[in-house]
Amino acid sequence: MVDFENSTSLSFVSRRKLLTGAGAVPLLGGPLQPSRQLPATPDPIILLWREWQRLFARASALCCLFQDMETHLMHTVDIPQVFIPSPQGSRAICAQSHAEIDRALTESDCSPEISAALHVEFADRRARWDAAADRLGFNEIKQQEGEAWDEEARATTAIFQTRATTLAGVEIKIALMVQLCATGSDDPDFPLPQLRTTMADLKRLRRNLEALRC
Repeated sequence: MVDFENSTSLSFVSRRKLLTGAGAVPLLGGPLQPSRQLPATPDPIILLWREWQRLFARASALCCLFQDMETHLMHTVDIPQVFIPSPQGSRAICAQSHAEIDRALTESDCSPEISAALHVEFADRRARWDAAADRLGFNEIKQQEGEAWDEEARATTAIFQTRATTLAGVEIKIALMVQLCATGSDDPDFPLPQLRTTMADLKRLRRNLEALRC
């Protein structure tokens, strides 16, 4: 994934692991699918999970579309970047913004003419990238993808903030935690809050079951 100025945030990039290697944890692919197996009054977690599935599918589709567009741009117009000569013959420095060019030039011994030429070259490369991106609708898809992942994240939060009333609801919470462990979470406290709410659900269900047996 290439990050340019005003590119997608790191949280979106981490979420793309779902489709670029980490893979999504299968969420209850068997028991919860047939509607005849659901209780008469569904666990609210199950209803939230169905909405989460819809949002996740949409975000994943936009993610794939964004990646296809990005790959096409990289193959057709190349990445907007320039290479700054390093002092003492060491490896050249790659810069992908005007600010990066200026920072790299402070550490090298380039003449003002070379500095100006690098800025002109980068501006030309960036203009060609932006023109091709506009034709594809690349930035619009990038924005839609970011918004879709935000919606998916809010749906995830809603699941953990809602009490599970059945073991199926608890199973959904555990499956989501496993997935977040594999793909990353934006919550700096993860997984403690999620574990606490899930444990509280289990304790409550155990107490209810014990009360019925008395």
